[in-house]
Amino acid sequence: MHRNLVRTLFCLGAVGLLAVFATACGSSDDDTTSGSSDAELLSFTLTDTGCDPVDAEAPAGPITFEVENTSSNPDVHELEVLDGETVLGETPDLSEGDSGTFTLTLEAGEYTLLCPGTDGDSGTLTVSGELNTESSPEVEEAVATYREYLEENTAELVEATEPFVAAVVAGDIAEAKNLYPAARIPYERIEPVAESFGSLDPRIDARENDVPASEFEGFHRLEKALWEEESLKGMAPVAEQLLADVEELAEKVKTVELQAVQIANGANELLGEVSASKITGEEERYSHIDLVDFEANVEGSEAAFEAVKPLLEPDNADLAGEIEADFKMVFNSLEPYRTEDGFVPYTDLSKADTKKLAVGIDTLAEKLSLVPAAIAQAEHE
Repeated sequence: MHRNLVRTLFCLGAVGLLAVFATACGSSDDDTTSGSSDAELLSFTLTDTGCDPVDAEAPAGPITFEVENTSSNPDVHELEVLDGETVLGETPDLSEGDSGTFTLTLEAGEYTLLCPGTDGDSGTLTVSGELNTESSPEVEEAVATYREYLEENTAELVEATEPFVAAVVAGDIAEAKNLYPAARIPYERIEPVAESFGSLDPRIDARENDVPASEFEGFHRLEKALWEEESLKGMAPVAEQLLADVEELAEKVKTVELQAVQIANGANELLGEVSASKITGEEERYSHIDLVDFEANVEGSEAAFEAVKPLLEPDNADLAGEIEADFKMVFNSLEPYRTEDGFVPYTDLSKADTKKLAVGIDTLAEKLSLVPAAIAQAEHE
């Protein structure tokens, strides 16, 4: 993920974080908090002068944040909840008149409330009381299932990055271009968790406009060298650092603390990124292999959902079935663009094509956004 990379949405070691957000944007009449009836409800309004209210209090446990944007300022579009400098949850991209919700499960402590782009100062969310943090065997199994998926894909990431880096170091542009997509796939599948490791994510995957020019490195610096500059001069150190970073990532995945609700949100967050930003073609702006990333994102989202799906059943069996059907629909929507060795360049798609893909992803994401709140309750009942 590559929005503002100083705003890391997931920091698994963050003090006080037990669950990340379930987000759904749209009309305030939407049933976006289904499954979170036991959560404390906090309502906020985004204005030109800041968050209203500025400060809030809530008991420890599931908290649903209901946000309406009344500001005409296009820079005002989200409420963020932070633990220190780490964004725990947000409602991104709310235009004037839009509303959205997200659910967090928080331990006692003080958290920052921020409405970026407004004139007002940040506020404080004070959470008090005790929270049962014991996990059921079902939750532990869900976490173990997803951890296995992460370990498999980070191992594949290292395996695919090694020959790519070797080609870059050797100055073989044609071979490096050929190997680049295979290295991107496993990273895109585990991107939400990869992002949780602080500076590793921007070092591996930052886009040119995400970081200062002096810090632009990793996959996309090499992508630019290969497709735009058509030169690998000076890229050997960048490639070697990339390999070291993905190897470090693979080791950290083995011991990182995971929560079931975080996994559930990861499924939705992956799709949200595709629909909100990657659909523009900005991710792979030089190589135009965006559809490779799209498919990997959907695969990663599906794996995360499948890991936590047993926690939804039997109470939410119908929702689970609808989500599974929508995953099939999204995968099918990619098929017209598949080739023998991958996908057509993203620049071959028309605006109608990209809009159709976005609609399918949004339909799936809307249903997936209901899952984390339900998981938050199941995890701590």
